[in-house]
Amino acid sequence: MRLQTPTLLIATAIIGYASFCAYLYFNQEKLIFRTDLAPKEVNLHPKIKQTFIDGIEVGIIDNKSAVTIFYFGGNANNALEFLNNFIDTPYNFVAMNYPGYGNSKGSPSQDAIFEAATKVYEKFRSKTNILIGRSLGTGVAAFLASRFQVAGIILITPYYSLEHLARLKYPYCPIGFLIKHPFRTYVYIKNTDIPVCIIQAAKDDMTPPATLNKLLPFIKNLKLRQEIPSSTHADILSHPQTIYMLKKCIKSFVDEQEPRA
Repeated sequence: MRLQTPTLLIATAIIGYASFCAYLYFNQEKLIFRTDLAPKEVNLHPKIKQTFIDGIEVGIIDNKSAVTIFYFGGNANNALEFLNNFIDTPYNFVAMNYPGYGNSKGSPSQDAIFEAATKVYEKFRSKTNILIGRSLGTGVAAFLASRFQVAGIILITPYYSLEHLARLKYPYCPIGFLIKHPFRTYVYIKNTDIPVCIIQAAKDDMTPPATLNKLLPFIKNLKLRQEIPSSTHADILSHPQTIYMLKKCIKSFVDEQEPRA
């Protein structure tokens, strides 16, 4: 018995839909963690030293300071390159490449990244610590801020959650059931009153205003929200104003920690 045309079309649509959902589930690591776009090696200033913590590649600027800034990068970057922007600052800086990125061993996942970030933080933290996260790394920084008392956190192009971003991109898929790496920034940030600075791109096509606006009510102590004119999600760190604002926020957090006369 041959299926009638409407029934056949419905069956084909259901099979196609199920196949696409299965594709998202089994390929989400490749879609989220773009290790293929992140350079394995980058040019680093001689002042930046490289080391490994349990197979995780770490870049360090060691100024013997009581202040340490930790940086967590995006999903398609070698995070160590970020340190080149802060050679002239008096503080310590630490950046790590996530598992599977750069020369780091392992495979990226939410749990693996959180575990590696915790180890790096516990190894290099000092008296005063500040967290910087960019894009994917804003969820990592927020996670650490929920676990450790830090002086401040700077979020560059942040998002509400990767789960929310996926829902925006694939509105007809059951993302809640499919996603294995939700990176729920709002869950972590709502559990802390640590001061927060936000730096956003004026033309962000990756983390649109809707996801930032959804995150804002969960931030209890927003100190600054700055949009960088003409910047995009991809090039925001290449804008001098971004680096200027980062240094300004860092100094503000450090000054708040110093005892008043």
